[in-house]
Amino acid sequence: MNIRSEGDTKMLLSRVFALVECSLFLATFFVSAWYFEMIQGTETYGFYSKLIMILLGFIGILVHGKPREYGLVPKNLKFSLKWSLYIFLLFIGLGSIAILLTILFIRDNLRFDFGMLIVDFIWYFIFVGFAEEFFFRGFIQSRLNEVFTGKYKKIIGIEFEWSRGTLITAIFFFGLPHLLVLINPFTVRVQFSVFILIMSFVFAPFLGVIFGVLREKTGSIIVPAVLHAMIGFVGFGMGRITGMMISNIVVAIALFIFFAFFFEKILKSESK
Repeated sequence: MNIRSEGDTKMLLSRVFALVECSLFLATFFVSAWYFEMIQGTETYGFYSKLIMILLGFIGILVHGKPREYGLVPKNLKFSLKWSLYIFLLFIGLGSIAILLTILFIRDNLRFDFGMLIVDFIWYFIFVGFAEEFFFRGFIQSRLNEVFTGKYKKIIGIEFEWSRGTLITAIFFFGLPHLLVLINPFTVRVQFSVFILIMSFVFAPFLGVIFGVLREKTGSIIVPAVLHAMIGFVGFGMGRITGMMISNIVVAIALFIFFAFFFEKILKSESK
């Protein structure tokens, strides 16, 4: 009885320690982001804040010394690259069709900055897709899954075993913290955005779970990073050309196709 009690206490303490550790890393990122916004302005601070995010991810993974367990080494590189390519082609293909239709039928005198499109592509792949998946799914999710070992048997009706730490990461470390972009204590900035509220309470937690499950399945951040990047690039980068309403419709269609034809196949396929 005492042995079991000691074991429960040890597990509780390890969970508290992991939560505090991850919270401190996340707080460090936000404080850094707020500081850079104060000194750099809203146009350029994101670059510096995402570099800090990547650095924090490296530090967290380095401290624990488990690059393979923390998603830096895929179970099967060919498997991850194959599905990443499929996702890339799906989103880019639909986005390109949307741009073409916009030029032909909606804005025939459209002129766009191709250089800016390339900049957006690099931004969403490196500083959104890679940076955020490296930090949230590579470090934080892996760290929490070490101590929150409970399992779920299904994900949106598909039989696949995934971890409780993945859910905690998606809701409390990835989803809800999107609310913090509405404020900056250093500049006394407080905003209100229905879009950010919906993103924080619905879309980001849901997608965070999906990204996390893909990371568990593949053993790396490659596939979730590409999916994350493509959602952002098509939705916002290509949205500069088509308009945000059209680009977000394209993202919705692409996600529908992804869940209808890709997601279950990824989870059910052999990846070792």
